[in-house]
Amino acid sequence: MPLSSIVVIVIRLFALNWVLHALTLIAYPIPLSHESFVSIMLLHYGPAVLLIILAVGLWMVAPTVARFVSRGFDAGVNVGSLSRTDLYSFAFVFLGLFFILSSFADVINWIHYFTLSREDPRHDPRIQSFYQLSRPCLTLAVGLVSLLGAPRWTKKLASQDQEA
Repeated sequence: MPLSSIVVIVIRLFALNWVLHALTLIAYPIPLSHESFVSIMLLHYGPAVLLIILAVGLWMVAPTVARFVSRGFDAGVNVGSLSRTDLYSFAFVFLGLFFILSSFADVINWIHYFTLSREDPRHDPRIQSFYQLSRPCLTLAVGLVSLLGAPRWTKKLASQDQEA
């Protein structure tokens, strides 16, 4: 399998993640307000629609990005020569990087918000729930644990497979 094909698969997995994230945004109830119907719909569905459009665009440009990333080194990757240790290591590193990259922007956004906010965060009406803050922080923490623990967990899982 060429390296560019693997890159296309990874990019398209991110595009699917964006679509699923957009669907969760659409599923949130529409807030009732005294503003005009168009502005409510635009504010509620706008980010989800934009995310879907970007996901479709990313899906379509994935082969071009893959050719750019693997230019000059589009060697074939023989999956049959990979050991279980290689596959476990790849899985933990990929999962860790995925979690880190998908939550990093939200965490930076919250840090920026709390740095500039003059109000006590416990009394701030803009924070709807603790989960709004904790979800990206926990995702980032899990990503870091997965990325940093990958070598140790890979060895443990590979040794368990050899014993069985």
